[in-house]
Amino acid sequence: MTTPFTRTVLAVPASSERFLDKARQATASALMVDLEDGVAEAAKAAARKLFVQAAEGLAAAPRGLWLRVNAASSPHLDADHLDADLAAIEEVAEHIEALVLPKATPATVESLAGRCELPLVALIETAEGVEHAWDVAAHPSVRALMFGELDYRSELARSGGLHAQDTTWAQARIVNSAAGAAIASIAGPTAAVADPEQLHADCTLQAALGFTGKLCIHPAQLDAVTTAFGPTPDMAAWARQVVDAVREAPATGAITVDGAMVDRPVIDRAQHILAETDR
Repeated sequence: MTTPFTRTVLAVPASSERFLDKARQATASALMVDLEDGVAEAAKAAARKLFVQAAEGLAAAPRGLWLRVNAASSPHLDADHLDADLAAIEEVAEHIEALVLPKATPATVESLAGRCELPLVALIETAEGVEHAWDVAAHPSVRALMFGELDYRSELARSGGLHAQDTTWAQARIVNSAAGAAIASIAGPTAAVADPEQLHADCTLQAALGFTGKLCIHPAQLDAVTTAFGPTPDMAAWARQVVDAVREAPATGAITVDGAMVDRPVIDRAQHILAETDR
């Protein structure tokens, strides 16, 4: 998969032939074609057919092609139904890098992994999913965690949390779980497509929490997200300074760079920053 450097994931509804065609030109790290919330109930079967027709072309660019299937509790996923998600994608599975599983829990991940050999991106968007994110991330089929901000806040509202806005705790739990499994963590989308200030604020918080990338719902968001989650020029300059100082220092333990202690964890972080800067 494109992880761990998946910075931008662009959601595209499978029911729109026009959007699928435009997505071929998108600069996202991965395209997430959506069969779930982005597709009306009556349009599911037609959307599957459109995706099958478009899959090879969408996968032709040097990026990942992800498919968000319907939740495990939905009859739209079950491969036993000839027109359901898993049955419909069999002929194009070679072009799909990963399936995105909504409302992921340890049980639903295990169930889907037992029916499909494709890697999984676990979409954490319920209280149960957040609570068990560590176990979800540890499953060998899971290559990334993604946060479903809007669905999670909806569940909080159903439980009486009508004013819930701050989901930092849940997001941090997802980031930590993904890091523990050495997989990517994808932040939830910014719904305000025409508000660059809100996008910037969301990206700043999510990147600071440690998310490796972000789900985008419009191509106009891609450049800002790429910039926000990649290494900044200041970070790269600091990393080069650290690495150069270590190279010139005698073979001792910690050293000092600009008055700050530099030891092995700091050096490792600097090397990771440089590795992505130079990609």
